[in-house]
Amino acid sequence: MYSYSNRRRLTKWRCLNTSRNIDERQNFVDEAIDKLDADYSIFLRDPVKYSLNTRGKRLRPLICMLCSEVFGGRYQDTKNAFTALELIHNGTLIHDDLIDDDDYRRGKTSVHTQYGGKKAILAGDMLLSLSLTYACKTGKIVIIEKLSETAMKMVQGVAAQTHYRGTVISMSRYTELAYLKSGSLFETAACIGGLLNDVSEEALRDVSDFGKYFGLAYQVRDDIFDIVSNKDSPTRSDIANGDVSLPLIYAIESHSIKKEDKELLVSIFEGKTKDYSEEKILQIFYETGSLDKSITEIKRYADMSKRSLDKYSGEAVESLKELLDLNYYRFNISQLKS
Repeated sequence: MYSYSNRRRLTKWRCLNTSRNIDERQNFVDEAIDKLDADYSIFLRDPVKYSLNTRGKRLRPLICMLCSEVFGGRYQDTKNAFTALELIHNGTLIHDDLIDDDDYRRGKTSVHTQYGGKKAILAGDMLLSLSLTYACKTGKIVIIEKLSETAMKMVQGVAAQTHYRGTVISMSRYTELAYLKSGSLFETAACIGGLLNDVSEEALRDVSDFGKYFGLAYQVRDDIFDIVSNKDSPTRSDIANGDVSLPLIYAIESHSIKKEDKELLVSIFEGKTKDYSEEKILQIFYETGSLDKSITEIKRYADMSKRSLDKYSGEAVESLKELLDLNYYRFNISQLKS
């Protein structure tokens, strides 16, 4: 996780030069989520609303809308679908923060910190349950099935992450976890855009690949944010939690890492060392080149995501490519240092 000051700086960077096309759809999503009116019960209304009001960049709804538009759909007709996506996303975030004991989310105290663990669990359950309501409103059983399948993947991802906590895993295992945790929901967001328009299996594979690789790049980027920004953060970092990240794998496997530095990283990761310097850890990541190597991986995934749209053209396709550009192709270490 990273601090509020860093979040504001990074969020500002992500929003630079967004087109009117993206801004219009982002505002549409914000309005739709803000106007949600459901019977949360008097006991859960506050934590549920609090979670939804900590709005992120709405990338998953944006991808859903734009992928629908690629095939001639209207973004206004995707409201029930992207609402279901956003509710699942926020519900899982509440549970993730509680499991990871993270005190902050998007620059604000997390739901369990604000309202207590029991209410946080129930608020997350409420959001996941409510997502089914909006999935049903799409009138397409295949969308309900897809969201259900994805929710199970995300739960498996968190369970696997917990199982492997404090264990250095292989690159292939990391990729599997990154897909379950992040790639699967992005993949589903894009796929649902196609399902809303009854497109061919080939077209579904294309847009699903766009979302999948977009999501894998997103997870690696999140890993880097955690490392670079955590020195100013009030919450524990991934390495302190024992949660593996791609930069950590690259650093430990680096031929240039000093023996004592490798031992320090592993000791912190395994929970044996509690007292350490964040600046020293950051220095190790820079010196081993693991952050630069991770950024290269981000852009490789972005290339794969972009290539999945080679058959298609139009304003929506250009907006999807713009999301890749804003979030990944412009991403570099110098921006994080500033």
